[in-house]
Amino acid sequence: MTTLDTRKVSINFGGLWAVKDVDFSINAREIVGLIGPNGSGKTTFLNIISGIYPATNGTVTLQGENITGLRPFEIFKKGIARTYQSSRLCWDLSVADNVLMGLYTKQKASFLDILIHPQKTNNEIYECLQECMDVLSYFNPALFNRRYDLARDIPHIDRRRIEISRALVGRPTLLLLDEPTAGLNDEETMRMMDDIHKIKEKIKDICIIIIEHDMKVMERVTERIVVFNAGQKIAEGTYREVISDANVVKAYLGGSTV
Repeated sequence: MTTLDTRKVSINFGGLWAVKDVDFSINAREIVGLIGPNGSGKTTFLNIISGIYPATNGTVTLQGENITGLRPFEIFKKGIARTYQSSRLCWDLSVADNVLMGLYTKQKASFLDILIHPQKTNNEIYECLQECMDVLSYFNPALFNRRYDLARDIPHIDRRRIEISRALVGRPTLLLLDEPTAGLNDEETMRMMDDIHKIKEKIKDICIIIIEHDMKVMERVTERIVVFNAGQKIAEGTYREVISDANVVKAYLGGSTV
């Protein structure tokens, strides 16, 4: 079943087409990679999907529902969660508190409940916290053991894991990962890929779009790769298919095959 589908999605900034006429789809339990030179439109495309940028043209459909033009929090409620290239953690909050933020749209207690029914509010917070602990313990047990440490005291790889856990805690249908291994060494990158593989085991039918420049990551974790250049999709296929595509070699791999 197709989870996300875009048709002729485009966005124009001051006369420049940052993304133009992109048709894209992803199915349940599929991991699709996005690659391309810097400035090719990959992150902008994710920004359109997640509602940060409104598309100039085209449509975005999630599980058959047109979500084009919805605001980011509305799209998040529909089941799309994401991480970013740069960190969005609150450094002076604990690991657990940072993950707990991923459930803010799931909380039902009102201000009146806090005043009149504090136990109801406390029970809801406890349930949310248990969900956070469940995700942390599964995604990375070592990080679970540091759940009360401040985010600023956590190593870089674990900061990335916190952000992914925060995106996962709401049980999204589609997870968008924007360069999750940025700043990691080779060993840490492989460990992160192992963790990402766990996601499909934990959340049934989730699908993932991942932006990465490391082609070893693309080879290891994706079923399919889509290649962007100058805002347009220039190739699509398996890892082996795209690295031997003449357009990809010219645009992304420096003019020689891998």
